[in-house]
Amino acid sequence: MEVKNMIEKQQPIVALGHSSKPKKARPPHNNLLLSLKKNDLELNFYSSLDPEIMNKLLEKVLP
Repeated sequence: MEVKNMIEKQQPIVALGHSSKPKKARPPHNNLLLSLKKNDLELNFYSSLDPEIMNKLLEKVLP
């Protein structure tokens, strides 16, 4: 009898409301693409660098 009463008294399961706070926007990752060392010059190229600028720099540094 007690078990039957416990089952009847159970409340329905309902989903909890989620907060409506917007997620913080993260800046894109700045990944290392290329690292060069030539004599005393060291160049590190990251993904945020404009490809045209990277090509111009490489043309000047590499023969």
